Amino acid sequence: METNVYYDRVDFQCLDQIEHQTNDLYLTRCGIHQLSPGYVWGPKKRPQYHMHFILEGSGYFEINHQIHHLKQGQIFLIPPDTVSRYYPDSQNPWTYAFISFQGNKSAQYIQQAGFGDCPYIRDCVKDPEIYVSIIREMLKTHQLTITNELKRVSLLFSLFSLLTDSYQMSSDYTKDHHDYLPETYFEHAIQYIHFHYGKNIHIQDIADYIGITRSYLFYIFNKKLRMSPQKYLLNYRLQQAKELLGSTDIFIKDIAHAVGYEDSLAFSKMFRNATGYSPSAYRKHKTGSSENK
Repeated sequence: METNVYYDRVDFQCLDQIEHQTNDLYLTRCGIHQLSPGYVWGPKKRPQYHMHFILEGSGYFEINHQIHHLKQGQIFLIPPDTVSRYYPDSQNPWTYAFISFQGNKSAQYIQQAGFGDCPYIRDCVKDPEIYVSIIREMLKTHQLTITNELKRVSLLFSLFSLLTDSYQMSSDYTKDHHDYLPETYFEHAIQYIHFHYGKNIHIQDIADYIGITRSYLFYIFNKKLRMSPQKYLLNYRLQQAKELLGSTDIFIKDIAHAVGYEDSLAFSKMFRNATGYSPSAYRKHKTGSSENK
């Protein structure tokens, strides 16, 4: 397939079939299109994200069986494999700039940029020309050089940085907004527990470390595991204690300290409540040793 196909007409500039250098986020198409009355795109779908910045005029965007009348200064996004249709207003046809993109972190970046839910529409907040100036620079990278490939990566991340900053300036942004998907916070919380379970950590420590509220941390764990973060921490400490009791001759008080319990009596009580065995009885059951080590 031919790559970096460039079109340059009076009403349509486009760089298409773009090669990419990163899997996180990469550009596949970009351009500026001045529409005439009667032009209609769709209904159909694309395999990548497609974002439009309305520079002049107005038009109509159909998605999820709803029609939205959009005008200068607005942005609309079409997710991959989503049926949509859009066309200019017959009396005041729009001109828009556009980008198509893909990547492993695309969903995360569009959420940060204010496109969390259908119909995926938001205001530019800042002058649309600021966004378009970046897309014009993208169009200049049509020649096949490593320098241009790196420029496109940089320009695309600059565009998303601008989108995120402008969204955080808008009235739609709230303190309850979270920059990352719940899965990302969950993964970081799990990593924190696995690295710090041997210390006297609290749930608030985990929430503070990953930058969310304690209540949102509880929500994420309940959604992913149907248990609280305290329960997960307890289970993980218990799992590590069982491993040490069954495979080493370390003293029980030292095992208690190793899994985050300063008080070995509190550790023994937790262990008995969870397993029905005292730590020494569990060791004897697993190894045949009755020593209180």
